[in-house]
Amino acid sequence: MPDWESPGRRGDNLQTTHRVSKNFLKVLVSPEDPDVDIIAVHGLNPTNTEFHAEATWTVEDKLWLRDFLPPQLPSARVLLFGYNANVAFETSKAGVREQAINLLNRIASKREEAEERPIVFVAHSLGGIVVKRALVEAKLDDSYKSIREATYGIAFFGTPHQGGNFTKLGDIAASIIRGVLRNPSSTFMEALKKDSLFSDALVEDFRHQLEDYHVLSFFETLPMGRLGLIVDQKSATLGLAGLRERQIPMDADHTGVCKFESAEGDDYEQVSFNLVRLVKSAVKSAAERACIASLSVPSSRPLSEAALTKSLLSHLPYAVDAPFNTYSRQHDPTCLPDTRVDLLREIYTWADGKDGRFIYWLNGLAGTGKSTIARTVARKYFENGQLGASFFFSRGGGDVGHASKFFTTIAVQLAQKSQSLQRYIGDAVRKNANIATQSLGDQWRQVVLGPLSKLSGDSYPSSYIFVIDALDECDNNEDIRTILKLLAEAQTFQTIPLRVLLTSRPEIPIRHGFYQIPETEHQVFVLHHISPSIIDHDITIFLKYNLGLIGQRKPSLSASWPGEETVNQLVQIASGLFIWAATACRFIQEVGKVILIQKRLAAILQIGSSIVGEQPEKHLNEIYTTVLRHSIPAKGSEEEKEEILSMLRDILGSIVTLLSPLSIHSLSRLLNFQSEEVDDCLEDLHAILDIPRDHTRLLRLHHPSFRDFLLKKDRCNDSNFWVDEKPANETLAARCIQLMSTSLKEDICGVTIPGTLVADIQRPRVEQCLPLEVQYACLHWVKHLRRSDAQLRDNDYVHQFLQKHLLHWLEALGWMQKISEGILEIISLESIASVVNCPSLYGFIHDLKRFALHNRVGIEQAPLQVYHSALFFTPVMSIVRKQFSNKMPWWIERGPEVEANWSATLQTLEGHLDVVNAVAFSPDGKQLASGSYDMTVRIWDAATGAMLQTLEGHSDVVHAVAFSPDGKQLASGSGDMTVRMWDAATGATLQTLEGHSDVVHAVAFSPD
Repeated sequence: MPDWESPGRRGDNLQTTHRVSKNFLKVLVSPEDPDVDIIAVHGLNPTNTEFHAEATWTVEDKLWLRDFLPPQLPSARVLLFGYNANVAFETSKAGVREQAINLLNRIASKREEAEERPIVFVAHSLGGIVVKRALVEAKLDDSYKSIREATYGIAFFGTPHQGGNFTKLGDIAASIIRGVLRNPSSTFMEALKKDSLFSDALVEDFRHQLEDYHVLSFFETLPMGRLGLIVDQKSATLGLAGLRERQIPMDADHTGVCKFESAEGDDYEQVSFNLVRLVKSAVKSAAERACIASLSVPSSRPLSEAALTKSLLSHLPYAVDAPFNTYSRQHDPTCLPDTRVDLLREIYTWADGKDGRFIYWLNGLAGTGKSTIARTVARKYFENGQLGASFFFSRGGGDVGHASKFFTTIAVQLAQKSQSLQRYIGDAVRKNANIATQSLGDQWRQVVLGPLSKLSGDSYPSSYIFVIDALDECDNNEDIRTILKLLAEAQTFQTIPLRVLLTSRPEIPIRHGFYQIPETEHQVFVLHHISPSIIDHDITIFLKYNLGLIGQRKPSLSASWPGEETVNQLVQIASGLFIWAATACRFIQEVGKVILIQKRLAAILQIGSSIVGEQPEKHLNEIYTTVLRHSIPAKGSEEEKEEILSMLRDILGSIVTLLSPLSIHSLSRLLNFQSEEVDDCLEDLHAILDIPRDHTRLLRLHHPSFRDFLLKKDRCNDSNFWVDEKPANETLAARCIQLMSTSLKEDICGVTIPGTLVADIQRPRVEQCLPLEVQYACLHWVKHLRRSDAQLRDNDYVHQFLQKHLLHWLEALGWMQKISEGILEIISLESIASVVNCPSLYGFIHDLKRFALHNRVGIEQAPLQVYHSALFFTPVMSIVRKQFSNKMPWWIERGPEVEANWSATLQTLEGHLDVVNAVAFSPDGKQLASGSYDMTVRIWDAATGAMLQTLEGHSDVVHAVAFSPDGKQLASGSGDMTVRMWDAATGATLQTLEGHSDVVHAVAFSPD
C-alpha cells in the first residue's frame, strides 16, 4: 500500500483528508501515458499544519495543480512532495540536505520505468532551496544523474535566492516565521539567522548549473502586513540572460503568490500560460533528444517503442493554434443554451448517421456565427471521444493561415486518440522522414488515411468527426481545392467512417470544389437562409446573457437592465449578424464606469436608428466605425488628435496586413514604437481586437470581417481610419528591412565554429537570438514589397540592404530552417525588379538566385558556411562573391579552383534511388516530373528544387512521363506494361491503363 492517499476530489474539504506521513511523494494526477512529470515542493511549515503540502497550493478546496492544470496539460503527471519543513530549516543545512536527498530518492522510485521523461519542478518560497540543493546533490552523485539530466525547468514562486530587503536568506526565513508566529522560539530564530540554509559554496555550485535549466521566477508585489515584501524582485529572481529566465510579477503577497481561487483569474492565467509553455517545451526538447539519440548514438538502454514513436511524432509540423480548444481560443464562445437548436440537432443527426453524405458544408456570410457552431460541435464530439481532429483557419494567423501544416496537425491530434493510431502514424513518419515537406496528397494518405485504415476491433468509436472551420481563410485557392479533393477520398474509407464538418463563406474556390463532389456525398446548409425569426430569437438570448453579465457586475444598474425594449432594438440593428451583437457587447462592457456604459449603449442605439433597412454589412460597418471613433480622446488639440490618428492608422494598418500575427512587444519593435505607445493606442479597441495582458502573447482580430472593413474604402467611409493596403504593405516592407539591418549580424547565434549544424543548436537558442519579429521580417519582407506599388531602383534601400546584409539574411534563414522559403522570396524579388529601371539591382538579384540555389544544401545544414564554402565555391566573377570578398576567411591562403562564371546548370535534384529515365516540365514551367528505375515518379518544384510528391504504384521501371496540356494530370509509362494517370495536385492514381504486352516507352496527351 502507498504511504499516502489522495487529498480528495473537488468539493471535498482538505481537513477531512486521511492523515498522511510527513515525508511522501504522491501522485495528484496520473494520465494513462504521461510525457512529463511536474513535481511540486512546498516551503516552511512554521505552524506545523498537517496538510501543509496541499494547503500551499490550495484556496478553499481548489488545489490548482490538480483541479485547474490537467485540462491544459492532459499528458502531464503531477506529483506533490511532502516533508517535515520545520526539521529541514530548524537544523540548518544538514536538514536541507537530508530533505533534498529524500526528494531525490522518492523521485527515483517513482520513475524507474521512465527515467527519460522530462521533469519540471514547481517550488514555493524556501521549497525552492530544497529543489536547488537536490539538483546540486544530483550533480555530485551519479546515482541521481538521470534526474538532473531529465530536469528541464523550474518554476520558483517567491523563492529567496539572495538577500533582498533582508541581508541573508536566514533573515528572510525568519521574517516568514514572524509573519505567521507572533512568538517563535529563540532557538529556531537563531538557527535561521545564521544563514546556514544554503552556503556560499552551494550557491556557486548551483549557479554553475543554471545554463542547464529554464526558469520561471514569479515574485510577489503586495506587502505581507507590517513586514512589507518578504521576498522582493531582486531576491526572487536569478538574473539569467535571454530566454533562460522569465520574471513575472504577481498581484499577491508571499503566501498568496501560488494560490488561485479560479482558473479564470488573471493571476492564474498568467501562471498557467507560462507554465504550460515551459512544460510543452520540456516535452518537445526531450523528444528531440530521444530521437537524435535513437538514430545516431548506440545505447545500452534503448528507448522504448512508445518513446521512440513520440519522438518521431514530435517532428511533425503542428499548428498550435489550430485545434478548437487550444490555449489561444479558450475564451472563444460556444452556442448558448436554447440557441441554434434546430441546426445543431440536424448536424448531430448527420454526424451520428451512416448515410453517404460524409461532408457537411455549413456556409454563410461573414459574422453569421459559423465558427461558434463549429466550436460547439467540436466540443460535443471531443467530450464523447469521437472528435478525430479540428483545424480552425484564420487568414494572417501564421500557421493557421495556410495549408502546409493542415494534415500533419490532424495527424498529431489523431495520434492522441489511441496508442494504436500513435504507433501507426509513428511508423509512417519513420518510413518517410520527409513527409512534412511533401505534397498535401502524400501527407493525407500516409499519416491520416493509412494509419486509420489499419484500425480494427470494437475498441474504437463508431465514427471519427473532423471539424474544419473557415476554409475560405486559407490563403491559397489551389490548396483549398486540393483539400476538398482529398477529403472526398474519405468516402471510400471502410475501416472507421469519417464525417467532415466544414464551414466557410460561400467563396468561388469552395463552391467549385463542391461541384466536383457528387450531391449524394455531401450535405449543404446555408446559414444566412435560416428564417429571420429564428436568428433574432438566438441573438436575443445572446444579448440578454452578455448584457446581463454587465448588469451583474454593476449593482447600480437595475436588475432588468437594459430592458426588453432596448434588447429588441439591438436585435433589429444586429440584422442577423452574431458578430455585430458580440462586438456591441464587448464595446459596452470594456468600460468600467456605469455612466460610460450607458453612453456607449446610447451611441449604438443612435447609429442603429440611422441605418434601418440597410444591408447587414452596413450595420457592421457602422459599429466598427463607432468603436474606432470612441478610441480617439475627445480632449486635446487638433494637432494631438491627428498625431494619435496617424499612429493608430500605422498600427491598425500593420495588424490587418501582417501575414502572421505578432505580439504587442514584437509589433512595437517592428514598427519602431515603444510597447507602451502601442498599448495606449489600442487601449479602447478590445471590442475588435483580442489584446492579451501579457505583451509577449499574440495580438489577434476578434473576427476577420474587421480586416475586410478596414481595407475597403467603400466600407470604411471615414478616411481617418481607412487603410490603403498597398502603402501599408510598402511601410511594412521598409520596417522589416530596417529591423533586419539593425538586428542581423554574422554568427548571430554565437556558435563560433563554421561547421556547426542546425541540428546541434537547440530551438530556444535560435528563438533567443532571432526573436519573433526578426524572423517575421526575414520571411515576409519581399511579400510585403510585392504587395505594394513600390518601384525598385538602383542603390535604393533594398539594394543597399542586400549589398550589406545579404549573407546575414541567408544565415538567419538557415538557422530558421527556411532556406527554401528564402529562395522563393529571391525569385519573387527578381520578378519585380526591372532590368530597365534598375539594371544593377536586377543583376545582383539574378546572381543572388544562382548563389542561393547552388549553395542551398550547405546553408540549410550549417548556416555559417554561407561565409566560407559558399563563397569559396562560387564562380570568381559572381557579383555576390565580389561584394562579400572581405568575408572570406583570411586564414585560407589558397582557395579551390572554380569556374570564372556560372555554368548552365541551375540545380541538381537528388532523391531518386536509381537511374532517371524520363523528365517533363508542366505547361506553366513551375513543376518538373521525373521517372526512374526505382519505379517511382517524382514531382519537383522547378524554382526551389524541393521535392513535392513521390508517386508510387508501378511495379517496374518508369520509362516515360508527360503532363496534360492543362497541367492537372500526369501520365507515366512503365516496364510493368501499364500506363498510369495521376492527379498532379494530389498525387492520387486516377486510372491504370492495361493492355500492352511489353514495356511502355512513351506517353502523350492529345491537345484537348
